[in-house]
Amino acid sequence: MQILRAAARRTLALALLTAVSAGGTALAAGPVRADLDPGMVVALERDLGMTQQQYLATVEAERRVPAAEAAARRAYGDSYAGTWIEHDAAGNPQVVVGTAGQGAKRLLGVEGAETRLVTYSLRELDDAVRALDLSTARVARRLDGVQSWGVDLPSNRVVVTLSPGAGSGESVLDFLARSNVDTGVLHFEVSEQVPSTLINIYGGIRFNSCSIGFPVTRGSTKGFVTAGHCGNTGAAVTINGTRVGAFQASNFPGSDAAWATVRQQDTLFGRVWQHSGSATTPVVGSAEAAVGSAVCRSGFRTGWRCGTITRTNVSVNYAQGTVSGLRESNACAGQGDSGGSWISSAGHAQGVTSGGALGSDGTNCGIAQSQRRTWYQRLTPMLNSYGVNLVTN
Repeated sequence: MQILRAAARRTLALALLTAVSAGGTALAAGPVRADLDPGMVVALERDLGMTQQQYLATVEAERRVPAAEAAARRAYGDSYAGTWIEHDAAGNPQVVVGTAGQGAKRLLGVEGAETRLVTYSLRELDDAVRALDLSTARVARRLDGVQSWGVDLPSNRVVVTLSPGAGSGESVLDFLARSNVDTGVLHFEVSEQVPSTLINIYGGIRFNSCSIGFPVTRGSTKGFVTAGHCGNTGAAVTINGTRVGAFQASNFPGSDAAWATVRQQDTLFGRVWQHSGSATTPVVGSAEAAVGSAVCRSGFRTGWRCGTITRTNVSVNYAQGTVSGLRESNACAGQGDSGGSWISSAGHAQGVTSGGALGSDGTNCGIAQSQRRTWYQRLTPMLNSYGVNLVTN
């Protein structure tokens, strides 16, 4: 076993304690148009203070993201540092692309986006997350105090979130030291809310003690995707007291993904339940939204809630083990919302609820949005891994 030299350990501890002591940093009306989803407009206004005009501008910005990202990747190559959406003080969205090409004589612009010079490329950030992921397997003792780590594109850092007082713990120091990650790429935050899985045919309705993600098919077989921690392979699926199927595959920890079957006589709808009367939101596809995009999620515990995507490629250290490759949002959730739907403001399915840093009431809805952390498993890898097809409207 590699032994960390005392001097190096002291340097790392000092960096940790200095960063942690600074505390966490906040991440950054009228008639509804006929072509807009009224429930989405109401929820975005309630949870994000977003007007209809800002909603329209945000959807337009999200539409520009794929072209901007492709152009930035071509222009910057290995220096590409991500694409995200930011909002100014007036709530107006802007697509931003990053490049770590400090040696470039001329900073190439990207049409439809603001170009920002940063320190680390996306590859370097993802490599740092990967090194931290590998480090979890090298720490002999339980990794207490480390809650999550993931890429924060706007700050151009990998944010490591710790429990109070964890910065000087031996397991935390070993975890970071064995990863060999340059501490310059890391930013440390402290949260009193500890990650917990949200254990408790439309997306977001209840089954067992969890929530359905999205209806899917595999050939003529009907089913849905949800979180892996909601049930092991072979476990029964019950909706409204009736057994309708079973888990066909389940992965947790490592990832937090599963798919289960329902009966042939059950009807699948490519829509997400809004938990307000009979209102639903149509699912039009599964294109991934950018960091900074508005998203809404559905689950039986806290219903229909909205926020923005704040971080990507996040690894969360649950009590049952580490789950990697998650995305983080400031939309609130609670126990029972696990497995439920996440959908962009443009109607594209994003993923299923994995967990959150919860308060004493079993939700994080009472926590300030700037400090709120909820995680979802990305949908696209689930569809590809299980060979299932998303049901769209």
